[in-house]
Amino acid sequence: MLKSKTSAYISLAVCGVSSVLLVLLTVAFPRFIRWLYFGYKMMHLQSAAAEHILSTITPAYYICVPFAVAALYALIRLLLNVVREQIFVQRNVLYLRLVSWCCYAVAAVTLGFGFSYFPLMFVALMMGIVGTLLRVVKNIMQSAVELREENDLTI
Repeated sequence: MLKSKTSAYISLAVCGVSSVLLVLLTVAFPRFIRWLYFGYKMMHLQSAAAEHILSTITPAYYICVPFAVAALYALIRLLLNVVREQIFVQRNVLYLRLVSWCCYAVAAVTLGFGFSYFPLMFVALMMGIVGTLLRVVKNIMQSAVELREENDLTI
């Protein structure tokens, strides 16, 4: 059990670092993207093309931020339950469901913006796949919770 707790603590640390990075990037996103695209990648592109890309990526990012916050919150709560050895409980199923719906929401947003900036279509595809994988894990967890509850009722 020590090994699984160590893994849970490492995952909690990753979620914590991701949360801090999300806050920092949200505050500095326009400046960071301008530096990234104008200063690093798009020096050769015309200004109008680069501005179009920036005007597509920026609103897509800010629309997706609340979903990222909700997903990180749910993941942290799930991992805290794992550390407390509360694994097969209904609350964890709800957390997995929330994270999967957040992935689907980000997929929908990036799909919509992907018609204007094609690389976002790949983000939409990946988020759709991750959301589906999480739904499968959620369904397995749901079955395990139901089995545990049924076993708890037997004498």
